[in-house]
Parts: sequence; structure tokens; C-alpha cells
Amino acid sequence: MNTTTENSLKEKYNRLSKIATRFWPDLDSLSDQRRLVGAGDVLTFLYTLPLAVIGILWLFLVTDVQIIRANFLFLLLNFGLLLIFTRLSFFTIFEIRSDRYGSSEDSLAAIVQWSAVFLLGPTALWLSVIYDFIDFGRNWRNSSTAAQRWSHLRSLSSTQAINTFSVLVALVLYTSIGGVFPISGLSAPSVSRAFVALIFQFILAILIVSGYLAYHIGLQRMLVKSQEIRPLVRFFLVSIGLPFLANPFSILLAGLLVDNGFIIYAFLLSGLILVAYLARRLSLAAEISRQQSKQLEKLEQLGRDLLELIPDLDSLPDLLEKHVPGMFPSGRISIWISPDDNLLSFPEDWGGIEKNAWDWIIDQPRPRSFLVDEDLPWQVEQKDHFATITAPIFRTDSGRSIGGIVIELRALAQTWDKRSLRNLFPATQSLAAQIASTLQQAEAYEQSLNYQQISQELKLAGQIQSSFLPNKFPPISGWQLAVTLLPARETSGDFFDVIQLDEDRIGILVADVADKGVGSALYMALSRTLIRTYAEEYDAAPEVVFFAANNRLLKDARANLFITTFYGILDPAKGTLTYCNAGHNPPYLIRSSDHEAVESLSRTGIAMGIESNSTWSTETVVINPGDVLLLYTDGIPDARDRDGDYFNDEAIIDIARDNAGKLAFEIQSSIIGEVQVFMGNSPQDDDITLMVLVRDNANSE
Repeated sequence: MNTTTENSLKEKYNRLSKIATRFWPDLDSLSDQRRLVGAGDVLTFLYTLPLAVIGILWLFLVTDVQIIRANFLFLLLNFGLLLIFTRLSFFTIFEIRSDRYGSSEDSLAAIVQWSAVFLLGPTALWLSVIYDFIDFGRNWRNSSTAAQRWSHLRSLSSTQAINTFSVLVALVLYTSIGGVFPISGLSAPSVSRAFVALIFQFILAILIVSGYLAYHIGLQRMLVKSQEIRPLVRFFLVSIGLPFLANPFSILLAGLLVDNGFIIYAFLLSGLILVAYLARRLSLAAEISRQQSKQLEKLEQLGRDLLELIPDLDSLPDLLEKHVPGMFPSGRISIWISPDDNLLSFPEDWGGIEKNAWDWIIDQPRPRSFLVDEDLPWQVEQKDHFATITAPIFRTDSGRSIGGIVIELRALAQTWDKRSLRNLFPATQSLAAQIASTLQQAEAYEQSLNYQQISQELKLAGQIQSSFLPNKFPPISGWQLAVTLLPARETSGDFFDVIQLDEDRIGILVADVADKGVGSALYMALSRTLIRTYAEEYDAAPEVVFFAANNRLLKDARANLFITTFYGILDPAKGTLTYCNAGHNPPYLIRSSDHEAVESLSRTGIAMGIESNSTWSTETVVINPGDVLLLYTDGIPDARDRDGDYFNDEAIIDIARDNAGKLAFEIQSSIIGEVQVFMGNSPQDDDITLMVLVRDNANSE
């Protein structure tokens, strides 16, 4: 868009905004973007209001009170059906641009409305009119801002213009071509006349909202200086066109009642209710999947940029502004590391949360969610608010809370309940972890500039890296778990993780990057983040976790490194371990019933980071009471003494047998102690990781 065109467009929108300001004087106090969006609501209300008024007055004139009296129970039934179908509404949410969403909520209620019209005539339109005004009253009562009220007014006037004026015009056409009330069955002529009326009403509906669409297309071009309008046009067409696709079934519904009676009519209605229920469930599932995919994509992009970023706090707000606003659906987001130090406040005109929220949020051990009707703990005087999520930001080394994230989710077509809010927790926690890690990297970089000593930088990097590893394990009743990691250098390519998947299952991970040094450590950090993220998303399928993490590593890292990994999902109650082994040293399962019986949990696929679209099979073993599982990296069997001899795998098994019946940490200490004695003064060539998992005998029955 050239400068002349842009200035002309701005001038036009400013003139339109001045017109809207006459009806909403406080409009000028808003930011430019919110002012122009609000002006669109006011102007749309103004041009659709006459059509809505004409439609309602016209409906008064054509209403037949005798039809209402004679068919009161049938109308009452249809109003109940209208409530049911509206309750089972489905929705679509579109990403209009990277930081803005549009939502449309629709239902099959129009089928009930049109079928009643084809049976009783225009009088039946009062069903939707009454419902729309009841819904408007409920929304108006819950509105806390002038912007919300004008949005509801615009929605009401547009809806009434479409549901009364355009429908009545279409019915005039219907009767002029021979249509009657009630419809004369399902004969070809009667169906054709009704279908023509539906198409004509759809065209009128598009014409009515075309002004609103044209306004926002111009606004999109002006605000983002882009000619790309297809997402916006697609959103409007789907919003209007999707409900229309179901409207022809109203002809079938009315015709069946005329031709076959109430039983067949009720049978079809029950089928439509089932379809509406499935459509709602599908839209909920699709939106959850869309949100998770978007969040994962943005987290990966942010993570890659942070890896390439010189850890400079001055650059962090710019990266957060680039990636975070589009991560969550149409939210207001505040990220800060002190009450007066905001890393991100989106949108720009939002002042962020109240300062007294700081003390409350940083004291929380985990994310919290609040619905619109729940009180916010930090507010002395409760105010209206959106659905809200809070999350503390913890330092990865000390676990101390250093900041917080607050997300206020706009009211879209999706219903924000506790479950849908909890679905956003993993992404919020990952974001907090990335910010904390970056802040620590910034500190490390500053220290390296102060001291100019590479050894200090590597030492701090090792501390940061070790903080990625869990320092607390989730309690596993009836089991013992002991883990140790001895890096060969300041940083390590080995890592492990213990992941609480749900109340019943634990993820166990041991991995080894096939290299040493800083590059291996960075690859380890990225690999650990990806595997943990996908483990929480695909919490019952280790093979899917490996497949997804492997493809992202090959696509994003381009480091020519590979990683051997063992990941298993433990069900403590059942004693089962379902695992995948990606080229890793096979763990050993030593049976308590026969210490000579040792099972090797062999490889189920190649190492990760070698070949895209690789697949892994899964295996399941049962760990009985008293059994011992040893998971390790090749730093143990490859340990060498002064003569160059290797420690080897058999020695690991022998030590575990000799310590059978002891606690997990005692078995671990014995193995590590023997390895260190074996090496003597020889240098440690590779990182050593050992995890010992023991099932208590007390669990046996």
C-alpha cells in the first residue's frame, strides 16, 4: 500500500470514527486500533438498525394471533428445540492475523426456525426474535465495558435484520412463486420453491453484513499494512455460509411432518439433536488441537530464536512481543520479572495487572485459573474480568519465583471452563521455563563479559544445564528411584527426566547426545524440551513422542548430532513399563525371583536425529515386587582403567546382583563407587548417568 493510498484510507476511517463518536463519546479515549474497531460496531449498528426495526414492525403486521392460539403447544415445543440446539452450538475460530482471532458460533437452531416458518408462516419468526432478545439481555447484564455493550448491540441489530427483514422478503418471494403455509409436502415443486426462498434469504444476509465486512477489510489493510485479506473474508463467509448449509434440512423436516406425521418428524429431530451434539464435541476437540498446535509452534519458534540470541535482556521483550501474542487465543498478556519491570504488556494500551497481584502470583507453586464468575484473590474490591490464567516464573537453579505471567482470555465462541483453561497450562509453563532460562543465560553472559574467562562461562552453563534436570521426583508409592549424573566436563550431553503424566503414570527418560562440549549441551537442552513437551501431549504413546520429537529435531536443529534415548511410561499400580528404546544401551531388569534371570530391554528403533519419519515400536514389561531396573548411559560400560580395559556391562549386572534386596540409592552408590575405583586416576572420558528403579517387596500380595 503506497503512502498516498494509506493516508487517504486513514482519513476516511477517521471521518467514520468521528460519526461514531457522536453516539459513543468515550470512543476517542481508546487506542487507535480499539477506537476503529469500536467505530465499526457503532456504524454497523446504525445501518442495520433501520432494517431490524422494519423487520420487527413488518412481523407485527403479518402476525396471525389465531395461528399462535391454535398451535401454541407446537410453538412451545419448537421454542424448546430452539433452546436445545442453541445449547448444542458449534463454533469456528479463525486466526485473522498473528495476534488477532475471530470466532463464530452457530447451531442447527435455524433448521427448527425455518421448519416452523414453512409450517405456520411468518408468525413463527417470533420464536427466534424472542430468543435473540432474551440472549441479548443476558449478555448485556454480564457486560462490563462500553465496547462489549456496543458489540452486543451490533450483533442484535444485525441478527434481527437478517432473521426478520431478510426472511420476510424471502417469504414474499416464496408466496409469489406459489409457496404455501403449511408447505405442501415433499413434492418437487414445493421443495424447489422453499429452496429458492432459502437461497434468496442467504443472498440478502450477505448483503446486510457486506458493509461490516468491507469496513474490516479496509481496517485490516490499514492496521497491518497488508493486502492479505483472505483470512478475514474466509472467516466472514464461513460464519454466514456454514449455518446455511444445514437450512435445507428444514424443508425435509417440515415436509415429513406434513406427509408422514409427528412420529417421523420426531425421529428426524432426534437425529438432528445427535448431529448437533457431535458437531459441538468436534468443534471443541478441533479448537483444543488448534490451540495446542499453535502453542507448540510458537514455543518452538521462540526457543530457536532464544538459542540464537545473545542473552541480552534488552532483546528479550522484542522476541516475546513477536511470538507470545499469537500463542494464546485473543488474550491480553502481561509478563514481568518485578512489579515495575514488564517484559511484555499486550496490547500496548493495556496497563497490565494490578501491582498488588505480584505478591500473590509469585507465591503460587503452580499455574492457576479463574473463570469470569470467580473472584481474583489479589483484588480487594472485586471487578468484572475475563477468564484468567496466572503462572509464576521460577529460576531453574534455585526454584525461586522471580516473576509471573497473566493471561486474560477474550470471550470467543469457545466456552472457557476449568478444563479448557487447564489445557493452556502446559504451554504457559513451557513459556515461563523458557523465560527463566533466558534470564539465567543473560546473567551468564553478563558474567562472562565481566570476567572474560571461558572456564567460568562453561561452569555457569553447566549449572544452568543441571538445573534443567529434575531435583525432585514425584512420589511413587511402593517404588524407589535413585538417579545420578556425573558429567565428564563442565557441561553434559547426558540427561534424564521423571515426568508426572497424570495421577496414575510416570514417564521415565534417560538419554545421551553423541558428542561432548557446549554444542552437545545445547542439543541436550533442546532435545529435553521437545521430548518433555511431546510426552505431556501424547501421554500414552512413547512411540508418538519419539516420532514427533525426532522430526522437530531434524527440521529445526540442523546440528548433525544424534541422541540415543530410552523413554518408558510406568504404571506403578500395575507394575507395567511401556517403553521405546531409540538406539540406547539396553536397560537391565533383574528379577527378584531369580537373580540370574536378567532381561535386556533391547532397542526398538534407531537413535533420534538421524533420519526423518523414523518409527519406533513399543514393548511392555512387568516389573514384579523386588525387581530392579538399571538404566544407564555408555559412560559406565565404556569407563577405562589405566591399562585401557573397559568396565563393561557384565560388571554392572554383577554389582546389582550382589546388592539385591537393598535400597535403590544403595545399589546406585555401589555401582558408581565400583566404577570410580575401577578408573582410579584415569580421566573420565564420557558422561555417566545411572538410574535405579526398584519395586518394593511390600507391594506383593
